[in-house]
Amino acid sequence: MAETFGHNLRKNAVGVLVGAGAAYLLYNAFTSGGGQLKECAGKVKKLKKTQNPEPLSRLFEQLEEKNSTYGRAALLCEIRQYLELCEHTEVTFMPAQIGIIAAMLEDEDMVVTTNCFQVLNSLAGNFSNQKEMQKCIPRIIYFSAQSACLEQQIAGLGLISTLALCSGNHPEILKGIPEYLRILQTARYSGRVSMIITRILFSLSTNRGLAYVLLNSKVEPAFLHLFNPFVNKDIIYQLLAFVGNLNESLKSENSSCVQWEYNEESLYVLLFSSDSPLLNKLLPLMNHNDTRVKSAAVSIVSKLV
Repeated sequence: MAETFGHNLRKNAVGVLVGAGAAYLLYNAFTSGGGQLKECAGKVKKLKKTQNPEPLSRLFEQLEEKNSTYGRAALLCEIRQYLELCEHTEVTFMPAQIGIIAAMLEDEDMVVTTNCFQVLNSLAGNFSNQKEMQKCIPRIIYFSAQSACLEQQIAGLGLISTLALCSGNHPEILKGIPEYLRILQTARYSGRVSMIITRILFSLSTNRGLAYVLLNSKVEPAFLHLFNPFVNKDIIYQLLAFVGNLNESLKSENSSCVQWEYNEESLYVLLFSSDSPLLNKLLPLMNHNDTRVKSAAVSIVSKLV
């Protein structure tokens, strides 16, 4: 089971790992005149060629000793390269090592923190690392949500998306729902941020034990603007799957026998109340040119009517 879990995590993480190493080289070229750039580039090239990097313990010893931004970023780059050159599922970090990486999320340099997110994302592919990484989720959510840097935010949300594939992480990840929805509703970026957040929402919606908490989350009416034929088809499809899962949870035996109470600004009221505008939003999607979106919309409408 752990092997399958690791494979799926690696597959999901591919789309969200960004080029922080290259970004750092560019960054350093402007700040140090390019001298150290060549040194870092040489290390990365040598690492790829030999596929025999320094032991992780030594890299971490150096990481704890480095006070310069460049030094931390370069070592994190090496650790990330180490993980890319081996099977992620075979790498188990010590709790202290994961703690060191998580603590560096507070670094003021965006290249350092982006590399931290990416290293942790690679580690998330190993089930043995999950328990310790679960302790870091509140910090990961905070620094992902507060970031003003697109690449940093994508790396952080991508890590949350990877962690969300493990249901044991859902209770902690669910605490970030207000932040995910806020970012989703106010995103000024391309579809990458929205794509990752809708993936997180979908993963959480598969956990029926947490359905009430999810449905009682506060949300703005602007959330329904995403159910628009002109929105990226993959985002729409994931949102439809999200709504479908929530609807199934509401109709499940365990849920239907309880008289739940929801606040007036909750997801439940927006999506499933008697005067919800969701149905009107879904009707145009029943004629969508993407067959997956069309089929999902028809399925949900038939169950809502």
